[in-house]
Amino acid sequence: MASGDCVLEDNWKSFYYKSDSGRYRYEYHNSPKKSIYYHHWLPEDQQDLLPQKLPALDEKLPDFYVEFDTLVHATTLENAQAILQHGFKPRPVVDSSVVNDAYDLMNSDGRKISPRPQHPIGDVNVLWYGTCTFQQLQDPTHIVKRYGNVVFNMSTLGGYEGIRREGLNMYFIEVIEYMNSTACRILITHRNYPKLKKYDPYTIGGPLYIDGNRFYSTNRLKRQGGLVVNNVLEIMQEEWVYNFIQEIRIKNHCVSFFYCQEARKGVSNLVVPLGPGEDVTENGIMPYLLRNILKLAIALATDDRSIKVKLRTPFASEHTRDEKLRQELKRVHEEAKKRYDEGEHSDLINLSVHGVIHKLMSKRSIVDSYCDMLLLLPKGDHPDLADEIWKKLSKILESPFQL
Repeated sequence: MASGDCVLEDNWKSFYYKSDSGRYRYEYHNSPKKSIYYHHWLPEDQQDLLPQKLPALDEKLPDFYVEFDTLVHATTLENAQAILQHGFKPRPVVDSSVVNDAYDLMNSDGRKISPRPQHPIGDVNVLWYGTCTFQQLQDPTHIVKRYGNVVFNMSTLGGYEGIRREGLNMYFIEVIEYMNSTACRILITHRNYPKLKKYDPYTIGGPLYIDGNRFYSTNRLKRQGGLVVNNVLEIMQEEWVYNFIQEIRIKNHCVSFFYCQEARKGVSNLVVPLGPGEDVTENGIMPYLLRNILKLAIALATDDRSIKVKLRTPFASEHTRDEKLRQELKRVHEEAKKRYDEGEHSDLINLSVHGVIHKLMSKRSIVDSYCDMLLLLPKGDHPDLADEIWKKLSKILESPFQL
C-alpha cells in the first residue's frame, strides 16, 4: 500500500467514495485547472436522498415522484441491427462506478483506496435501462440523449421479461453525483448478493417506488451537501443463463426511433444527424424517422437472421405508417437506381456487405449506401432489392403488409 493510501472496508451497503472523472474545470480565468470528481455513495436511510420529507399516508405523492410505464434501452443503429439478429448482449459495467474496478476510488479526504476489493457484481453482465412513458414514445419530437437514435422499449414491466416478479431481487448499487445532476442505479437480478443493499420498491422513500401496477421514479434528489438537483433512475438488468428467458425478454420490446442529443464519446460518429430541412418539430422530424427505419431495414435485408419485434412509431395509424414507408423506400430505390445506371456511384475496391452496412449506419446518405448495395448484386437482381428490404421490414412491424 502506497503512502497516503487507505484500505476499503468491504461494505457495499452504505459508503461514500470519490472517483476522478478525467475532466477539469477552472475557477477563474488563468487559474490552475482542477480535477472534477464524481461522488459515489449510499446512505444508511434512503429517505436522506429525498428533496423533502414524505407526506402523511393519506396525502398524494410529492411532485418529485414521476410516473413511468416503460423502460427503454437506447443504442445506435449498428447495435440495433446486431440486437435484432442475435438478441441483447449484456456487458460488464465499464463507466465510472463503484462496480468497475478499473476506476480508482478515493475516500472523503482524497486518499486512494488500496487495495481495491472486487465489487460483488464487478464481472456480471448487465443491460442498461432508463425510465420513459408510452406517451413520450408516441411523440415524434421526443429527444433521447447520449446513447443513440434507436430505442428498445419494454411492452410490459411485469414478469421475468420485465422487472417485477416473484424470484427477482432488487439491489441499490449506488448514487452517483455528477457536476450538475445525479443518477441512482438499481440492479434487477434472479441471483442473491448478500453483500449488496437489498432494495424494497414497494415502500415509498427511495428512487424507485411501485404502488400496485404503477411505477414511479424520483426526478430530483438531495446531494450529500443538501443541494437538490435533477436525478435519473438507471436500471441494471442482469443477464440470464437460461436462453428461453433471454428470448422472452427480447420479444417484450418494441423498437422506436428518435433524434439523439448530446451523444456521448464513442457514439457521436454513429448517431444519424438531422438532414437538410429536418428539425425536431412534428412535421420536420418525420422524414428523419422514416430514414432511420429504412436504414435498419436495409441492414437486416443482408442477413437471413432477424428477431421479430414490434415497431412503435408516432404515425396516426398502421396504414399511414406503411404508406409513408412504402413511398420513402420507392423514392430511395428509384433515386439510387438512377444514379447507378448513370454511373454516379463509386466502384469501391474490396466492397463488402459489412463495409456498406457500416457506412449506412453512420452519417452516410441512405441513397449513397443503397447505390453501394446495388454494386454488390448482379444487375438482374436490382429490381428485387426493394422487395427483399420490404420483407425484412415486415418482420419488425406490428402487422403484415404488402409492397
